[in-house]
Amino acid sequence: MATTDSFAQSIPAPTLSDEPNIEALIATINALTGRSVMRFASAAARNTGLATPVEGMTVWLTAERRLEIYTNGAWTVWPPQAVQTFQVSDAPYNQVQTTVDYSNSAWPRPVFTAPPSGRAFVTISASVSNTNTDTSTIWAAWRATGNLGFTFSNLTRTGLSAQGKRVVASKRTMLTGLTPGETITIIPQWNISSGTSSTAETLSGELLVEPAP
Repeated sequence: MATTDSFAQSIPAPTLSDEPNIEALIATINALTGRSVMRFASAAARNTGLATPVEGMTVWLTAERRLEIYTNGAWTVWPPQAVQTFQVSDAPYNQVQTTVDYSNSAWPRPVFTAPPSGRAFVTISASVSNTNTDTSTIWAAWRATGNLGFTFSNLTRTGLSAQGKRVVASKRTMLTGLTPGETITIIPQWNISSGTSSTAETLSGELLVEPAP
């Protein structure tokens, strides 16, 4: 009587007492293939050849030269890849006492796929100054949005700040509770308490996203 493998993978395992059955053999081969690292010429070829993937399937994409795992209804790069963007130009500083998004052209927005852990580190680095008065502040910060189901925005948690002087710094924050496979966008922001572009300045801004295990 046919049984299953000894590793609890539900793979059909014919016994010597079974009659020869080519269909049973093919079923065993298919079951083994689905649990192997499958190889495809590209993501498009994978999507065509594997129209109904199952959670935990793993594939190698030759054209993209990467390994992907199917989790939570989406293909996720493994290991998760870090994403980094750099500030291109400064903010206009035409608003005070409010937090404003940088334009995507001024500071490109990192976009990443939430890893299986549902966690990711976000690091912001910049040189910030606001010399309008001795107590004038400036912030360089970020918020997270996308397919999160919510928008994460917390100036004091994610931001770098200077008051009446120049500060060069970095801050690393962990995002948690992400749904694996979701697309997340990190949007850089600025905030000044007073002043204009003649007194406020942000230089060498960087955003680094590192999916966490």
